[in-house]
Amino acid sequence: MEQWKDITQVALPLPFPLKTIHAYVLEGKTGLTIVDTGLHTKETEEVWDRLLAEKNRKWTDIEKIVLTHYHPDHYGFAGRMQQKSGAPVYISKLDSDQAHLFWGKDSTMAFKMAHFYEKHGLKKSLVDQIPEHLKSFVPWVNPHPDVTYIAAGETIQMGDREYQILHTPGHADGHLSFWDKERRWLIAGDAILPRITPNISLWPACDPNPLGLYLQTLQNLKELPAELVFSAHGAVFSELIGRIVQLEKHHARRLQHLLDLLAKQRKVSAATACDSLFGTDLSIHNLRFALSETLAHLEFLVAKGTAKRIEEAEHTFYVIV
Repeated sequence: MEQWKDITQVALPLPFPLKTIHAYVLEGKTGLTIVDTGLHTKETEEVWDRLLAEKNRKWTDIEKIVLTHYHPDHYGFAGRMQQKSGAPVYISKLDSDQAHLFWGKDSTMAFKMAHFYEKHGLKKSLVDQIPEHLKSFVPWVNPHPDVTYIAAGETIQMGDREYQILHTPGHADGHLSFWDKERRWLIAGDAILPRITPNISLWPACDPNPLGLYLQTLQNLKELPAELVFSAHGAVFSELIGRIVQLEKHHARRLQHLLDLLAKQRKVSAATACDSLFGTDLSIHNLRFALSETLAHLEFLVAKGTAKRIEEAEHTFYVIV
């Protein structure tokens, strides 16, 4: 747990490779605002119990729960936290809808994802693992919270300060970040991370060009004279512009790798391209993100007109233009 004036960074455990997510507690005269919540697990609840005890606070001292986006490590504990605190939960409408698209009671996304990956060349033995893998996340996001929608262009009070709400999509279509203009502090969620690159993935029924969205987000963030960035994975950092340039170069290298691959082969499936970018020794969890990120880059090339998507029978391939 680390403290910056009225903001406390809280490390919450994750049972997959990222290991932890950083949520934030913003303290004010009338109560606490929580930004992101962790997964709904016993371990997460124990961390929140300890933090409240250390601050001599009760669950009912939480007055707002604010979510940057719908991914389980950010959204998952929100419903349970709402039950314990009675606090409203704030999120973009788009990401609330996508939380239910992926993790809702009647969701068919697990099977759509399996079909999507098979169409893009994933081996049947791996495709068959996708539905149960995705369903394993459902307990970590239930119960779903009752939410209040917030949107870019609005402001929200968190603690004793007003934050501008920014739409920072790419990692998630409705991802929001929060800007304290006076202090020049940015609460960024997964929009920008200090050491690892945010996963930019193409998913069925979501934006068709997420990498295009993300590169525009990076351009927009360059306009902020940020002195501190509070991200969800990694340390609080200050070099926003330098980090943005690193991320832009990273994606440029990845795109060039794919263009080189397409130039060497007559046609390439996304699964083959994924193997070339990320290797073949991946868990099903990491493979899901790697293949979807590969697809985001391939579809960016299609949108730019430097590659073309072709359909053959039940499979999809990419060719250079």
